[in-house]
Amino acid sequence: MKIRQVYQLPPDKQKDLDYLVRLEWWNLGFRISIVGVLALVLGSSQAMRVAWFEDMLSLIPPIAFLIAMRYRNRAPNAIFPYGYQRATSIAFLCAATALALLGGILLLDSLLKLAKMEHPSIGAVELFGTTFWMGWLMIGALIYSVIPPVIIGHLQMKAAKKVHEKTVFVDGKMSKADWMTGLAAIAGIVGVGAGLWWADALAGALIALDVTKDGVTNVKEAVGDLLDRRPRFTSKAEPEHLAEELEEQLCAMGWVASAAVRLREEGHIFSGEAFVVPHSDENLAQHLRDAAQFLNHYDWRIYEVVVTAWPSEN
Repeated sequence: MKIRQVYQLPPDKQKDLDYLVRLEWWNLGFRISIVGVLALVLGSSQAMRVAWFEDMLSLIPPIAFLIAMRYRNRAPNAIFPYGYQRATSIAFLCAATALALLGGILLLDSLLKLAKMEHPSIGAVELFGTTFWMGWLMIGALIYSVIPPVIIGHLQMKAAKKVHEKTVFVDGKMSKADWMTGLAAIAGIVGVGAGLWWADALAGALIALDVTKDGVTNVKEAVGDLLDRRPRFTSKAEPEHLAEELEEQLCAMGWVASAAVRLREEGHIFSGEAFVVPHSDENLAQHLRDAAQFLNHYDWRIYEVVVTAWPSEN
């Protein structure tokens, strides 16, 4: 049995992927620092608690991606003949599921606090001989929690599109959207300071709702990829038209009467089958080999397309 070879990115794309890996390490480092800073000023604020949990969850995508990168380039073998390219898709699904579940739990917790009309209190703290309202420290920590993700999120999305890396692209979208979380939490803290007891729990509920929405959306995307849904663009929820391009290329070959191509995503690359109806059986084996060679070098994202002759209905 022929075993697949290890997929090798073109040199320029490998350079882009290496940059993306370094970016994820920076992302992970900043995320850890944000979690630590928020933990120091949590207090009894529901909005701060939910924002902190969200930042804890935001550690999952970069960790999952970096772990998956250790496996995805392992050589195919007799047990896993298709290789490990889908390791990032599995990591993406795990991260999205955790996000959706915990987001739902936090949403329920915030709504219960609203129903019970719990009145949070934000006390004071003494620093360097001066007494501060704890809310100012919370707001400062929240501002810090927003700035690095917004900047890194922009860089993630830009770099991920170059190597068709959906896991990091979606993580980048979530990072860029973190300013909404920070703004909602700040509004909740200011509301408590102004005597609006419900502002804190309401802000927590809004943040949790956004977390749940992100989680559910990402679960659907990850499950779609694992179910061999038609490939999509990295940055758009639209079908990828590469299969049609390959069909046109095959039909342009003189020996092909008609052709059909189906593709599936395996992480950041595509694999699939091409079915061709030849005009005749003359030199068919050589034609099939040449067609497979052509298709497998047509686009850098193509890992393997198997070309099969399909008998004519006539």
